[in-house]
Amino acid sequence: MSGAVRLRRITPADHRIMPWKNGLGFTREIAIDPPGATMTDAGFRWRLSIATVHQSGPFSQFPGIDRTIMVIDGKGMELAVAGRAPHRLDHCFVPFSFPGDAATECKLIDGPIQDFNLMVARKLLSASSETLEIREPFHIRPPGDVCIVQLLAGETAIVAGDVCMNCSAGDTAIADGAGALSALQLNPVGTAIVASMQLNWRDQNLPA
Repeated sequence: MSGAVRLRRITPADHRIMPWKNGLGFTREIAIDPPGATMTDAGFRWRLSIATVHQSGPFSQFPGIDRTIMVIDGKGMELAVAGRAPHRLDHCFVPFSFPGDAATECKLIDGPIQDFNLMVARKLLSASSETLEIREPFHIRPPGDVCIVQLLAGETAIVAGDVCMNCSAGDTAIADGAGALSALQLNPVGTAIVASMQLNWRDQNLPA
């Protein structure tokens, strides 16, 4: 692998069960940066998690955090984010971004759901997300400083520099320092659905 790029895979068996900040439920934490940080640490930079939402109610608030959320199982929910019209998420795998410090109410549409969450510290990082259905080799160009691929369905090989990693549904691949690459390549087996997330450090806040 060239430069300081590091590709790692996280499987569902690696997830940590953590309580919600507001105490109303639990989440499966996939990864947090820096490793070992908690949601109250001043040094928290980004976090990936999957939550099961059993009932309607308020979301936890996170000052200084930008959130991207998508439903990955269930009939969906409606989010009422302060200062915005209510937004209906009734299709799986469609990302929705909103400020984590805004008061947000969740109304389930028809029973419990699972959602996938990306959180980033607004002063440190910018983030973009998209969902891709791929049937042939696909290149993510350019990858972010941190490139995250969440396998939502199917299987794919992920190639970063001279390293190839095979991932199945539920796995997460994280390429740290991926901005040194011209592209990250995905080679699906049949059809795969992935969430592609690009995190870029703001110039004045490059990681140590």
